[in-house]
Amino acid sequence: MTHKRTTRLSRRQFLKAAGAAAGALAAGPVLSACGPAATTAAPTATASPPLKIGILLPYSDIYAALGESITAGMEMYFESVGNTAGGRKIELTKEDEGTKPDEALQKARKLVEQDKVDLVAGIVSSGVAAACRDFFDETQNVLIIANAGSNALTRAAKSKYIFRTSFTNWQPNWPLGTWAYENVGKKAMISVPDYGAGHDMEKAFMNSFQAAGGEVLGQQYTPFPNMGDPAPFITELANSGADFIYAFYSGGAAVTFVKAYGDFGLTGTLPFVCAGFAVEEDVLPAQGNAALGAKSGLHWALRLDNEVNKKFTADYKTRTSKDANVFAVQGYDTGRVIVEAINATQGNTGDKDKLIEAIAGVTFDGPRGAFKMDPNTHNVIQHIYIRDVQEVDGALHNVILKDVGEIADPGDDSKG
Repeated sequence: MTHKRTTRLSRRQFLKAAGAAAGALAAGPVLSACGPAATTAAPTATASPPLKIGILLPYSDIYAALGESITAGMEMYFESVGNTAGGRKIELTKEDEGTKPDEALQKARKLVEQDKVDLVAGIVSSGVAAACRDFFDETQNVLIIANAGSNALTRAAKSKYIFRTSFTNWQPNWPLGTWAYENVGKKAMISVPDYGAGHDMEKAFMNSFQAAGGEVLGQQYTPFPNMGDPAPFITELANSGADFIYAFYSGGAAVTFVKAYGDFGLTGTLPFVCAGFAVEEDVLPAQGNAALGAKSGLHWALRLDNEVNKKFTADYKTRTSKDANVFAVQGYDTGRVIVEAINATQGNTGDKDKLIEAIAGVTFDGPRGAFKMDPNTHNVIQHIYIRDVQEVDGALHNVILKDVGEIADPGDDSKG
């Protein structure tokens, strides 16, 4: 079950990939407005044509709840500014991303060629993003990715016309490796699902952990998308002799893995370090006390102490009776990026160079803290937080242990 590290995807392989999203599933119905208005005040709507935004997100199959959560966040922000940007009323045209990259590409084409949208936002799956990349690049249409985390989208496959408001798989994990070496242990065992996101994340963690002096005792790759019986994998981890376990899992796989970790008596005895999706707010209720003490890296936490986040999470809870999650935050910030950029161009979306320049220049303080686009990679520069799962007011939540500062993806493979 312990294998050597596989070779990372080439650009050609990436563009043919049919992988799934790095993010976990998160419930969340479409909501009404909440949160502060944009920093740049939107001009009053006139007789200008509507601003047509195409939304490509999953509304069926295994990622439907995540698509709804991201959509909810976007709509919350749009409604907070009166559904207006640059003097134009916002109109959304939604298409179901589904899980098949080739079908999602056809829906992206429909949004651009038939529905004549001004720009497209969304995409959960990195496989879908890979399939759509050349279409947006070659037709010079703007795509703003609200989740898909594949590193290549910011590196070998980056495009002038594609931005990302979520994360790269590298961002939460590279600072986590150094932190784990300094605060948890010197010998690690790694467990990730055997697909693109898993390999991206483990490589980033390993790079910084080993550079700090850490030793990786083994790399365990579990079947994707269905792990099957977790017992053999958990047993191997328990017998590895590691100081701690590093893992990335998400959604149902995260619940299965973490619950098994607890059932086998490892919670509280063998420290657990992970990419934050493995213990994010959407899966914690199902994981229960097995998740206690898990240390993770991510670009947001429910209890992050800033005024925008306090209002966002309170309004989200009021409207849904559920805690907010990182995916709703990504949707909310995606909505804000669109509004800020369209305001900056005074509603002009025809001049693509000016629109791209406006998007690249967006910066604000949002629920996750300081947010700004990297003009080089077109990926968000953001703070990464080291978090600890603790019981707070009778429920499990991620409590921030450390803000490791602003983290920008390197834009190449130099750091993993």
